[in-house]
Amino acid sequence: MVTRRVKERVTGKRQGLLVHKWAPQLEILSHKSTGAFLSHCGWNSALESLCQGVPIIGWPLAGEQAHNSKMLEEEMGVCVELARGVQSTVVRLDVERIIELVVCKKGKGEEMKRKAMEISGKIRDAVREEGNQKGSSLKALEDFQRSILLRKRDEKDLIDSSVKHMPAFYIS
Repeated sequence: MVTRRVKERVTGKRQGLLVHKWAPQLEILSHKSTGAFLSHCGWNSALESLCQGVPIIGWPLAGEQAHNSKMLEEEMGVCVELARGVQSTVVRLDVERIIELVVCKKGKGEEMKRKAMEISGKIRDAVREEGNQKGSSLKALEDFQRSILLRKRDEKDLIDSSVKHMPAFYIS
């Protein structure tokens, strides 16, 4: 729940955007003024954030989200966990401290942004297609498709050759 004071600050100074319904997440993440993303750390949301080079403030709620948050924080260095679970108590000062930490242009915030941008570049390289050059994800997808087609062809050839060599029985 957003307080009246916060609403007045945002709308009065025209600094930011309050979305009360479903939000165009990717559009918001790609906006140049987005400094961090408060996320439940579902994998699709995490990938969308990283594709745009936006560090994450994690609040995993269920399922694999806690694992994702931990990996994003400890292994990738692009997330700081604010809370965990629906029943978490979140203190205003903790929220302020973490936002300040993540969007700060120096120290940990700067490092998180650098790593998020680095990962963004790697993701883009993996799906890039320029002429005959393809990224690793596109190559892997094409190899997968090719293996399925070859397998289907081999199975069809096997069935066709089996049918040709089957003895014919005629019953009169």
